This record gives sequence, structure tokens and C-alpha cells, in this order.
Amino acid sequence: MKIVKQAGTLVLASTLLLTAAPGVWANEAVESKAISSLPVAPGGDKMLDAKITKEQALERAKSYIALPDGFTLQSISLNAYYSMSGQNFPTWNISYVRKVKDQTYGNLNVSIHGLDGSLTSFSMNDNDPAHKVSYPPKVDFKAAKEVASAFIAKVNPEKQKELVYNDAEEKAFRTPLNGNYVYNVRYDRSVGGVPFGMNGINVSVNGDGVVTSYNYNWLNDVTFQTNVTPIAAEKVAQLFHDKADLSLQYQIPYGAKGKKLPIISYMLAPFSLNAQTGEIWSPVKAMGGTQGTKPLTDKPLGTAPAANLDLTKDEAVKKAASVLNLPEDFILRDASYNEGTNPETGETSSNWNLSWTVKAEKDFVSKVAGRGAWANVNSKTGEITNFNSYIPYDSDKDIEGKIAYETAVTTAVDFVKKQLPAYTDQLVLRVQSAKDFTTEQLKKQRNWDIYFNRVIDGVAANNEDVSVSIDRVTGQITNYYFSISSMAYPKQKPEVLAIEKAKDLWLGQFDIKLNYVLEDNGYVGGIPIEKYRVMLAAGEVPPSASVNAAGEKKTAKLVYSLIPKFNRDAYLLDAQTGVWRNSQTGETISLDKVTVSDIDKHWAKNELQLMLDYQALDVKDGKVSPDQLIKRGELVKMMVIAMNGGSGGIYYGAERKASFADVSNASPYFAYVENAVDRGLLEAGAEFNPEATLSREEMAQMIVKGLGYNSLTKFDGVFNQQIADAAKLKQVGVAAIVVGLDIMSLTDGKFAPEKEVTKAQAASAFFRFLQKRAELQDQPRNYY
Repeated sequence: MKIVKQAGTLVLASTLLLTAAPGVWANEAVESKAISSLPVAPGGDKMLDAKITKEQALERAKSYIALPDGFTLQSISLNAYYSMSGQNFPTWNISYVRKVKDQTYGNLNVSIHGLDGSLTSFSMNDNDPAHKVSYPPKVDFKAAKEVASAFIAKVNPEKQKELVYNDAEEKAFRTPLNGNYVYNVRYDRSVGGVPFGMNGINVSVNGDGVVTSYNYNWLNDVTFQTNVTPIAAEKVAQLFHDKADLSLQYQIPYGAKGKKLPIISYMLAPFSLNAQTGEIWSPVKAMGGTQGTKPLTDKPLGTAPAANLDLTKDEAVKKAASVLNLPEDFILRDASYNEGTNPETGETSSNWNLSWTVKAEKDFVSKVAGRGAWANVNSKTGEITNFNSYIPYDSDKDIEGKIAYETAVTTAVDFVKKQLPAYTDQLVLRVQSAKDFTTEQLKKQRNWDIYFNRVIDGVAANNEDVSVSIDRVTGQITNYYFSISSMAYPKQKPEVLAIEKAKDLWLGQFDIKLNYVLEDNGYVGGIPIEKYRVMLAAGEVPPSASVNAAGEKKTAKLVYSLIPKFNRDAYLLDAQTGVWRNSQTGETISLDKVTVSDIDKHWAKNELQLMLDYQALDVKDGKVSPDQLIKRGELVKMMVIAMNGGSGGIYYGAERKASFADVSNASPYFAYVENAVDRGLLEAGAEFNPEATLSREEMAQMIVKGLGYNSLTKFDGVFNQQIADAAKLKQVGVAAIVVGLDIMSLTDGKFAPEKEVTKAQAASAFFRFLQKRAELQDQPRNYY
């Protein structure tokens, strides 16, 4: 009675890149593009010469990577690679392409170090529609690690013994819900058994077990701190607790359903501890300093302007000119009016965008890099919300600052008091001093940037601040920007958890690990160490070096760091309830793997756990009740999350009219139901009955729509109708499709269309839906 034969599984390709025959390097003699000349090295006039020739680079690439059939050489170029800290070296960049007629079906790129011939990076993708994904992935994380390890053993065996596996990605791993999945495997450099996270190797392996990318970064001249006895682990945990700096912050869940309300949350500033002394190591400061504690004034100096002006262009220009002190040779070049309505609040906002340039510059477009000014004026209130002026200067020359930082702060404070009198009791200057800037920084820094945070009764309003830039040469205000919302914040700080309890909750989300970091005042190439480590692990930054631009040797120190246990969507700690919430939607979430007590011996344990991992099933009192009938709302949520690849937090604003009268935007199912309507899984109607149960035929109809076969069900004559209770079906085709694809089954030849569905049955059906969807879809896999 099946309508589709089950396709045979493809042979596992986990060793394709390691075992393909050399003969597949077809058309290697393709003429390469001209090799680019290398630029002059910083601080010198000598060209960087590669010791590896073009021919040797191609041979090295051949020894590292077995090129799949059909790929041919497209180009090869020699470039100077500059690291973030100033080191540079020549690199051969080799590109291959697979084309069928004029259609590109794949790209492969290899980078060879021009001095030692090592493989520094490799990446490959495949767009061939004949190469389809399969679900579930043919390899799991354990098998992907084995593939990655074997690849490293082939291309970089000397370094493999100096690597230690970084388990952060694996600990956050959840079984994927689609076949286009790539496992990211990270190995850190190990020095005496201690990881040095700024060095290491990243390998990506796709669901077929094929290496799709490789990135290698290594510092050759780092001095590592030795002869240090680290503080005992149990003592370190207490030190982290004692020194943790938590702050209260209002966060707006902009993706929340319905009216947005600020959530007061505890935030933890990341930090590390010196492994020997236990003192804070290179604390990361916020841009522009750290938040102060005292507002500019105890009480506001005035009231907010009424939003009733409706300024004309001339009035807006006059308002801006009175505040900005524009040079006499500036003339207005452009003025545009913009108006919009917030669909959620119904509030209308309008503003004038103004620009000026000097009289001698007739063609404003071509002279945009010259002297000029731009301003944004709120036409309702008359407030200047944004101002920027530009005076060109010779960037090759050092800046000779004449204005002291303290003088700039005084200028900025006076300006803010005058422009924003209604908020002076909520604006806190970020603490900073001229000592925070290096001599090298100041040589190229034209402005002093002064920042103010909005703080309401001791609680910071996230992303609400004011900035003022003062020219270090002229003392003029060159930039001004304020971002203060009309959100109704509490005037007084609400009751919150004790800070000690909040510390325990936050620190429970981290592992404490001993590791090496560079002694660079907390920064690498201008990026804070903590952020750099995350970017490096994600492959977002290139290899760094052990010396800075001035040629200083780097030293790596032993520190204890907080390593996140979870790599999930942004979350916050509700300071009132102590629960974790999704930062975008405000929904309560579980950071730990969801575990329940009632599925260990259940026949659908794996399928249920998969849905629990993506919080597609609700848990109550530690139980999911697998044999309980599933509600219509629950099933739609499960289906939508499954189809979205596990992504929850779907957002629809207040402008979205509810498709069903009984699922308003205040319902926990609203976004999922609306998404199901948009996907064609549901048809809008009077009522949806989200709390009601549903039948096997109703679930089958949704699955068929999810597969895109709903139109096919209208042609009953094309289906095998050997279903004993076919007469009870509204559409025989719906049952024939889900049974034929092994998504749902018959019992004694009957489909039982009216029988209600349990949570376990729904989870099992959706898992098989994902399998069949991968087999039936025409889209190719994204990566080889």
C-alpha cells in the first residue's frame, strides 16, 4: 500500500577528501591568473618574498586536499596576509571551481603559507542539485570529531600532539532538525596540558561526514608563563563569586507578543582571574569606559518638550543652526522630511534630515568626503537627535591634541544639560580618563568621545545612551547622538533577588577553566580578550601573531576564565523571579538540557527528547506525559519549530491581525499559529480551539501540507486505496501519502482517522516527517 519506495541510503563519504585518487585533479594545467605583487611590509620597504613557488604551492595543495571530480583550477594569487597584531607573511590563495556548462556547482579554496608551505585554510561548498541532504545526518558529533581528527593527522600531524579538544560546541549541541548541518570541531593549542585558545585549529564536518573547512592559526614566538602554581579550583570558584560584578539592567524584549514591557535583569560582566594571585585579570571595559554611579543632577533640570511643533523645513534648519554653531561658509544642501507610524503603539514620529557643505563645493555627491555636516531634527519636539560634522585632515600625520580630556568632559556635560534637561537625573557619565588611551592611539585619535548611560533609580536602560564627540584640536562638538526611548520604565527599582543568589545563578552557567591568554592589557588587535576568544572559536577572526605592530614580543599568562556552558540564543536573568528568559521574546527558557522523568523506558524516548531539546513540548512538574493527548496548539507549535529547523521565538507584532478569534496575540500559541497560517498549514477561520485535542487525520493533513503535497490529495484516483476504513476519510490521498511515506502507519489495515493523537505519536510522526522531507526535497545540500 506504499506509494513511494524508500530510497537507498548513500554510501558514507566521511573519508572522501582523504582517499580520493590523485587523478581527480583534472585540468590542472589551466592557466592561472596573474600573481599579484606583494605590498610593502609595515615599517619597512622590503617586499615580502615567498619561499614557496607557485608550482610548489599547487603540489602542496594536492597533497593536502583530494579534489573531487569535476573541479578545475580557476585562479592562484600570491598576497601578503596581515594579522591583527601586525605580523605579515605571504600566502598562496588557490581557487577551484566545478562548472557544468555555465552553471557553477561548487567552489573550493585553499591557502598555502608562502614561507613554510603549510595549509592555513581550506573551504569547499557544493551547489549540485543532485547531491541532496539526508536526515538524520549520517554522522553524529562523535563521528564528526573522528573525521576532523583524521584530517588534522593528514594535513598537520606535527601540531596534532600539541592540541586539546575544545568541547564548548559539543556541550551546546542539539540533534539537528535538518540535513544541512555542519559540525564545528575546535582544537585549542595546548601548552603543558593548558589550552591557549588564541591558537588552534577549526575543522567543519557536514552531516555526510565530509570536511568542508579548515582554519589553522599558530603563534611561533610566544613566551608562556611557567613555574606557576595555580590557585586550587575550589578556592577559585569562591574568588569568582566574590569578585563577580553584577549590575541591574532593563531590557526590552522587542520580539515579545503584544505590548512590550521592560524586564529588569541581572547582568554579569565577563572577567578572568590571575591564576597565581586570584586578582582580576585585564577586566574588559565597555566602549568609552565603565558606567559611573551618580547622575548628572539629583533632579531633572527641566521637562521634556511637548510633541506639538510640526516644524517646517526653515524652522528645523533654524533650530539646528542655533544649536550646532555651523561655520559661516556652510550652506544647506539637502533637507528631507520623514514620517512613520509605529504599528504596535500607533505613535507617529517625524523628523527632518538636513545636510550642509561648504559653498565652494558645488557637487555635493562627489565632495561627500570633504567638509560637511548632517543633522536630524525631531519635527514634533524640536529636539536634535543626531548631529555629525566632518573636517578632513591628513591621516598620515599625527594628531597634536590641544584639548585635555577633562576639558572635553566638561564641554560635553554642559551641552547635554542644555539639550536634555528632562533626563539629567537619569544620565550617568561613563568613567574614563586620558590614561585609558595609549600614546599610539592618541596620535591617530581626532576626537574625545564622551558617553552617558541612561540609569533609572540605579537600573540601567539597555541601549539607551547619549554620546558627544569633542575635537581634540579645536574643542568643537563634532558629533552628538542620543537614543532615549519613550518606554514607560518604573520610576523606582522593583524588588529583586538578593545579589548573592543572582551570582549563584549566573556563575552556574559557566565552567571555570585554566588557560593561557596574551598579556596585552586585555586586548588583541583592539578586541577585548574575552570577545576575541569567542570570535576565534567561531572562526570569525584570522590567525593572530605573537608580536604587535611595534615588534614587541608577546607573553602568555595563566588565568582562570569563565567559559559559557551553553552556546544558545541571547538570554537574560529575570532579576525579580530568577528565571531565564529569551532576550528577544521574553519567553521563559531552560538553559540546561531538558530532562523529564517519564520517558526513559518509553518506545518514543528519542523522538520525544528531540522535541524537548527544542522546547517544542511543554513540561510540567518534571514530566512531559508522553501518552497524554496532544493539544492542537501544542501540535502546531511542534510542527512550526520542526519546520523552522528548531528556531523558536517567532515574532509577529501588534499589527498582525489574529487569524483566529480564540488565538489573540496574548496567547502563547499566537506566533506559531500565525506562522502556520503563513506556511499554508492552517487556513484562517473563526476559531482554532488551541486547547482541544485533534485526530490522526487532522495531523496527517498538516504533515501533507508541510511536505507541499496538499494539491495532490485532490486527485483520489492516483492513490492506492487499499485502506480498510477509507470511507471514514475526508481525503483518501492524505492518508495514502503519510502511510506510503512511512510517516504514519495502519493498524489491521485501518488508518483510524478519528482516533486522537498522543504527544509521543506526534513526536514520532514529526521525526519521520523530517526524514522524508529531506529525501523528497529538491534543494541541494549547502556544503560538501
